[in-house]
Amino acid sequence: MSSRPTVPSRALLARRRLVAAGVAAVLLAPVGSAPVLAAPQAPERSGPVAQPVESPLALRIGRQKSSSATLKAYLSWARAYGFRVSEHPSYGGVTRGAHSANSWHYDGLAADLNYGPAGAPSSERTRARTAIKVADSMGLGVIYARDGTVGSAASHRNHLHVDVGTTSNYGRGTVLAPAGSRTTQRLQRVAHFPWAQSDNLWGPNTDQRLQAIRAASRMHGTKFPYGVKTAQRAVGVTADGVWGPKSRAAHDKTVAALQRVLSVSATGTWGPATESKYLSVRKKLR
Repeated sequence: MSSRPTVPSRALLARRRLVAAGVAAVLLAPVGSAPVLAAPQAPERSGPVAQPVESPLALRIGRQKSSSATLKAYLSWARAYGFRVSEHPSYGGVTRGAHSANSWHYDGLAADLNYGPAGAPSSERTRARTAIKVADSMGLGVIYARDGTVGSAASHRNHLHVDVGTTSNYGRGTVLAPAGSRTTQRLQRVAHFPWAQSDNLWGPNTDQRLQAIRAASRMHGTKFPYGVKTAQRAVGVTADGVWGPKSRAAHDKTVAALQRVLSVSATGTWGPATESKYLSVRKKLR
């Protein structure tokens, strides 16, 4: 009786192929190579996903654009205007751990602002809009939920953050901060504005005082279109309505300070060069 060869089953053939493939993989693998491990898979979840606890915000976005002097001048205005300034080394210190490790706050290059007593959101919101205009005019970065709560603005609904960086977020996402300039504020200081009014915004009061200084010059015939007292307040003397030697001396000193701001030779005399530069700056900033 002849014997018939046994035919392997399909399952046995499959197992043999797997073994052969494994042997080939071992033989072909480079010596000393580490085994490849599959990445662990996150378990499936049913129901709502828990929200992570909010971590400190990284507010140092981009490079420093404005100077620390600009921020200090802004905070001087804000404090005089009625804001409570916090999270700054010169205004009560910075809360450790409340910000990311590389935050502007720890370097004195950022601060937080609140207006009025706690729990007065309508008052704060109205004043915060003014503070944003001033910060924009000076080229400072701002974070505040003015127009929405996108990104970092979500955690800045009840206070305004200001820093020296290149970006702002008014509630709709990160945007470039305006270029800004402190020229108007410097001229306001020359015209003896109190800090609360040194807002870097060239409005009617700023224009009137600077025009009064200009008109009181010998070049313009020592005139007083807004009255002598207005001119005296602009040059920093007692407003008694008498334009005498003290007023004239104060005027010349004020003109010299104004010329330094305008980068004109500080002669103390309002001449053609001062006139030209002043009118150019007034047209641009007014």
